[in-house]
Amino acid sequence: MLELDEEPRFAFASLLSGGDGLDRSPRWRAFAAHLPAPVTIDASLLPALQAVSRDDWTTADALAERFGDATAQALLASGLLVGDDAGPDGGESEIARDAQRRDAAARDVAWWTPALVAQAHGGWHDVDIEARNEEGLTLNSEELVDAFGVAPTHDFRRVPAMSPQHLPPPRRSGFDDLLAARRTCRNFDPQAALDGAAFATMLRRVWGALGTKTLAPGAVAVKKTSPAGGGLHAVEAYVLVQRVDGVAPGLYHYLALAHALEPLQALAPDAANALAHRFVAGQHWFRDVPAMVVMVARFDRLFWKYRRHTKAWRVVHLDVGHLSQTMYLSAAELGLGAFVTAAINDRAVDAALGLPPLREAAIAIVGFGARSAETTVMELDDYDEVRITREE
Repeated sequence: MLELDEEPRFAFASLLSGGDGLDRSPRWRAFAAHLPAPVTIDASLLPALQAVSRDDWTTADALAERFGDATAQALLASGLLVGDDAGPDGGESEIARDAQRRDAAARDVAWWTPALVAQAHGGWHDVDIEARNEEGLTLNSEELVDAFGVAPTHDFRRVPAMSPQHLPPPRRSGFDDLLAARRTCRNFDPQAALDGAAFATMLRRVWGALGTKTLAPGAVAVKKTSPAGGGLHAVEAYVLVQRVDGVAPGLYHYLALAHALEPLQALAPDAANALAHRFVAGQHWFRDVPAMVVMVARFDRLFWKYRRHTKAWRVVHLDVGHLSQTMYLSAAELGLGAFVTAAINDRAVDAALGLPPLREAAIAIVGFGARSAETTVMELDDYDEVRITREE
């Protein structure tokens, strides 16, 4: 996909010639699923790019003969054309193999193109939110108001001139108390271990399979405590354990049908803590949680049914949201603190878990464990309660 980029950018040549150091000339940026970042492209190269088959290999000589060697080399250098570059051993280089794997996944998995581009280019690798805060790169609430004005109202009405119809008082039960107890924890006890039974209960309640139903030979739906698009439950749970009774620190894959952990990598406690910090992009208030669960989308399973579907990419994010809410309610019932965040170094997570690009990917991370008795980061335990009143 191509984007017309008109944002000013630093230009050293402009400074040398007495200018303000900014290049304001428009340029085309190309987004390709097999590339980790967009590349600048001259529009004159597009006819040559169009002439190369999506599925069949084209020789560089044939392309050069038709469009010129400089054009062929420019497209190869940009990475928009996938080459079979030779490595030191005479075989293909790892860069070329990686590009080919990503290119194959983009074509084999039935992606809708705009979603494919967003997934391929929306990841983080080494973002550190705490460091950005310390460097003043992130605005706090007061600075946001100063810079952009007041936020859109929290008390939103479509027709403020009309009197609303008030509803009868809601019924209350123990479930209301559970909902009220649900909140995000940002202060975990860095010493407390999570009880093994509570840990197992959380995994079973949230990600465990209650049953299956064969829809056709080779097509099995799964029943869990949360809804999922097409009954496919194309979200896997990968667990980073720091302090859980009876479970060694490390990375695991939760087997939903067997209610068991599949060991992936053993970790020393310090290494597990450092990995947790990196996974949540430097959000230090989450790093000490006893157990993190990375929710990983299996796009190949979901898109098997919803092929190039304009809504399917949204569905997997809805699935993760449903699971997150079930996790929160289960944690509240067990008296545990919990969190969910999508601000994650997803590319680093994918690499650590060995996920095949564009076939599987981390979407969000949740965690649960004992809350700290000391509050060092703001919590929403205290808030202005909304009371239901009738207007006369």
